[in-house]
Amino acid sequence: MPILLLLILFVCAPFAPEKMEEIVIKDLAGKPYSILPSSHKKGAVILFLSPECPLCQSYSLTLRNLANMYQKVGIKFYAIIPGKSFSKQEILHYQRKYKLEEIAFYTDPNFELASFLQASITPEVAVINPKAEKLYQGRIDNWAYELSKKRKIITEHDLANVLEKLYLNQPVKPYKTKAIGCYIN
Repeated sequence: MPILLLLILFVCAPFAPEKMEEIVIKDLAGKPYSILPSSHKKGAVILFLSPECPLCQSYSLTLRNLANMYQKVGIKFYAIIPGKSFSKQEILHYQRKYKLEEIAFYTDPNFELASFLQASITPEVAVINPKAEKLYQGRIDNWAYELSKKRKIITEHDLANVLEKLYLNQPVKPYKTKAIGCYIN
């Protein structure tokens, strides 16, 4: 009897992707989409965002400027809305209100990509190279250092520094920082 139970649990276990290419996110029309490494020349930025998170709203100008600068040189930006809490209309309203139209928005309804990358906060970013290897994950910069606490002067531009190195074909030693913001749930 215990062997049968183990077999049932194994067969019924949720699919756990081993590669990023196996993860299916959805565009805002509900069509499945896969982040394929071949679709970006130099790398990709995966932005975990929430339309109602104040820090996601506050970082919109920074994200827009970085996307405008680096998408032109082959670094793709993906805005990912984890879960099923927001409707297409709410996401589009957020995208328009904060002028993020240059960034493609997707949903991660079952948290597959968030789980795979171990993202737990919005805003949180992950930068991958064309081989889908993670180079960086964490905060955008050190402006927010605790919830509701922000520096007057940003001294560490983590995302911008990684993107500049990718653009210049310089090596990026993989690293991680702590993201500050709203929990993904």
